[in-house]
Amino acid sequence: MRIYKGFLDAIRDEEVFIDEFKKFAGEVFGACRLYPVVSDARLIEVRGAWLHDIKRVGDHEPNLTKGLDHFKQCGHLSFWIRRLSPVVEATDVKSDIADAVGYDLSPTEIELRDMLFGYANEYLAFDYCFMICKYYEANRDDYPSEFARNLVVSRDYYKIMRQFLKYKSVSPHAMQLIYRSLFMH
Repeated sequence: MRIYKGFLDAIRDEEVFIDEFKKFAGEVFGACRLYPVVSDARLIEVRGAWLHDIKRVGDHEPNLTKGLDHFKQCGHLSFWIRRLSPVVEATDVKSDIADAVGYDLSPTEIELRDMLFGYANEYLAFDYCFMICKYYEANRDDYPSEFARNLVVSRDYYKIMRQFLKYKSVSPHAMQLIYRSLFMH
């Protein structure tokens, strides 16, 4: 996935959002030889709920002069991705006819598969918006952050986060605080 200046504005467009999220999911799943089956209908719902939320929140915060920041937008977006679960299935492409016999999964591929099985939507919801926040923090106009550019979240953190998102009620506001706190140093 290539994130760029204005990405959050660009994904307000339905086709762009669907395309970008599917690309991201494909890259994540492809890294461990899985192929995600993503529901367009659910992605349309995700986008609609996200846009409705950020409009509602923006309307109720009269002191905002530049609109909602990337942390707030991503908090709401990750909430709806997790809640509406657009990834409905994963196909194992490990035994693709083009693969040589005995082409086993690497330890890294096995670890990522373990991360995704049972938690695909939670993982993608967190990581998609984390990557967006990382880009926006690293490329701020006022003070680009070298810390953000080099920030890597540990596998243990991802495991905790996916479990947290799967079994706890986590609000968009809590997600916004989680993203914001990752970039404080």
